[in-house]
Amino acid sequence: MRPEQVGAVVNPRAGGGDAARMVAALADRFPDAEVDARITTGPDDVPAVAVERAAASDLLVVVGGDGTLREVVAALVDADEGAPLFVVPAGRGNSTYRHLYGDDDWRAVAAGLADGVDPRPLEVGRIEATPAVEPTYFVLGFTAGLFRAALDGAERLRRLPGPVAYLLATVGAAVGADPVEASVSVDGEALFDGTARLVAVGGGRYRGGAFALLPSSRRGDGRLHALTVEPADLGGSAALLRAARAGRLPDHPAVGYRVGETVTVESDGGLPVEVDGTRVRTAPTTARLSVVPAAVRAAYPRE
Repeated sequence: MRPEQVGAVVNPRAGGGDAARMVAALADRFPDAEVDARITTGPDDVPAVAVERAAASDLLVVVGGDGTLREVVAALVDADEGAPLFVVPAGRGNSTYRHLYGDDDWRAVAAGLADGVDPRPLEVGRIEATPAVEPTYFVLGFTAGLFRAALDGAERLRRLPGPVAYLLATVGAAVGADPVEASVSVDGEALFDGTARLVAVGGGRYRGGAFALLPSSRRGDGRLHALTVEPADLGGSAALLRAARAGRLPDHPAVGYRVGETVTVESDGGLPVEVDGTRVRTAPTTARLSVVPAAVRAAYPRE
C-alpha cells in the first residue's frame, strides 16, 4: 500500500522547538501523498488529534519523542483500527524509534514508507496501580529508581542537546541515585525482593537511546521483560553501564531478568516511577503490569 494520506501529530517542541522544519523534512519524503500535520497545544490535545488523524490517514506519523508516541498510542489502543504508526525521533531519548527501526536514519525509513507500507503488530503495556497513576499505558516501559532520577538530572542539564543531557544524567544517577525497596514477580513467580538500583519492566529494548536495557525484547513478541539491578559501588556501576551499552546487562551477577505476560512490583514505601520518559507524580505501592498484544500497528517499508 502506497500511502496517499499521511497524517502527522506534532509535538511543538520537536526538533528543539523547530517543529516546522521537522514537518517540512517529513513532507519531502512523501512527494506523492498529501501530508496533513497538526501541531498540538499540549498533552490534553493529543488524544483527539491522534484519533482524528488515524481515522483519516493511510499512515500516521508522530513527530516527537517517546512521551509523545506513548500519548498517541494510548489514544488508539481502545479506538477502532486506524492507520499504522511511524515516529520521527525528535525527543531527548528516542528509544522507541531505535527499538523499532534500529540505527536507520528516519529520513531513509520514511522514503521507504512512501513506496509502500507493511503494517506489523506492536504490543502495549497496561498499568494497574495502587494508588492509581497516570499514564496507564506504555510502549517503552515502566521503571523505578535510576531512570526516574536520570529524568530529574536531565532537567538540570536542559542547555545541553537532549540526548547528551540524558546520557550524562543517567551516568550520574547510576552512581548517586537512591536505591529503592521493592519485590518483583513475573507471572506469579518471585524474581526479586530487596534493595534495587533499578526495576524496569517493558517491551522496548533501549533506554536513553543508548542503553540496551532489555536486549531480548523484540517488537511483536507479545511479552513483558522484567529486569532488576542491585546497587553497586563506583567500579561496579561503571561495569553495569558498560554491560548495558553492549546489550549484555542480563549476564551480570547483580541483575535479575525474566520474561512473561504479567509483572507485579510492590513497595511499602512507594516507588519513584517514570513511564516512557515521563515522570509519574504518584508513588505507587503496588503496580500490576500486563501486556496488550497487537494493540496497535507499526509501519515498516514494504519489502
